[in-house]
Amino acid sequence: MPLSEKQIQNMELRKKKILEAAMGLFATEGYEGTTIKKVSVAANVSFGSVFTYFKDKEALFYTVVVEPLTELKERVLFFDETSADPLLETKQMLREHFRAFAEMNRYLQLVVQVVGQHERYADVFKELDEFHDVFRGKVGKLVQNGQQIGVFKKQDPLIVATLYTSLLIGVRLNSTDNRYSDVWEQYAVTALNLFAPTEKVTDKGLS
Repeated sequence: MPLSEKQIQNMELRKKKILEAAMGLFATEGYEGTTIKKVSVAANVSFGSVFTYFKDKEALFYTVVVEPLTELKERVLFFDETSADPLLETKQMLREHFRAFAEMNRYLQLVVQVVGQHERYADVFKELDEFHDVFRGKVGKLVQNGQQIGVFKKQDPLIVATLYTSLLIGVRLNSTDNRYSDVWEQYAVTALNLFAPTEKVTDKGLS
């Protein structure tokens, strides 16, 4: 007998609770310190329920790290690297990127774990690395666009993009503020200097 809509919704809700609990544990206790038992307790589900969705801890870890990439892509790849006004596009991009990263502390802790041990988590790292290449490449094209129009000074676009993506992660990991606040707005203002705009950047925001 096929599952009812309510049963399907309950299963999706249970899976979401498991993933949220697992992300918190993997981020704070690491891969070795996290067990299926701990996940089931934190998610308030039975031990066997976890295996309904994931065959083992490795599969759970893979999903916890890779599944959020879909939302992350939507939040950070929205900008138009071919914009006729690359300076304005960059300002809007900075604001939205810092807003997104302000809300992703636990997830980025996991990302850093994977990158730091990329040989151990080869399959997961491959997904992250491919996303980073796309992200960095698109930012680099925006930088190049701005240089061609004359709103950014000449420098290596890929180096600028690499420094920028590294800054986003670094600021997130070094901040305890999980909300987008005035301080994050100032981070975004200062980050604009990485792109070397030819006009003077003030502390009045990114408008």
